[in-house]
Amino acid sequence: MKYLVPFATLRQTIRFVSEKGSLKADLTYDEFLDVVRKLLVALPVDEEWYRATYPDVAEAIDAGVYTSATSHFTEHGYLEGRRPFAFEVDTEWYLETYPDVKEGIETGEILSAEDHYNRHGYEEGRMPAPA
Repeated sequence: MKYLVPFATLRQTIRFVSEKGSLKADLTYDEFLDVVRKLLVALPVDEEWYRATYPDVAEAIDAGVYTSATSHFTEHGYLEGRRPFAFEVDTEWYLETYPDVKEGIETGEILSAEDHYNRHGYEEGRMPAPA
């Protein structure tokens, strides 16, 4: 099911307080996670890729712990740093944007832009391509 929770619904779940003339969100960490999970429902999850990439999740699905890769990703996977699908890496842009990666490839420490992104870049908050 494709669905994106309406902004008005999210807004109702968050308390806002006025601080120095600006509205600020006032929520606990658990409330914050609830908002994040509501947004994650809108992301497509490549079921086959996710199961192949994360065999521990595939085993848990097969054992009935989770109903799908999507349910795992939404409940735990994103918070664990897992990706919902393979991100396409724009090699030329990536190497121009991250010269340390280019240097690592030239010295043989890194195999490729895509390999770097999949092993480290995502976790480091690097973008795979221009936004």
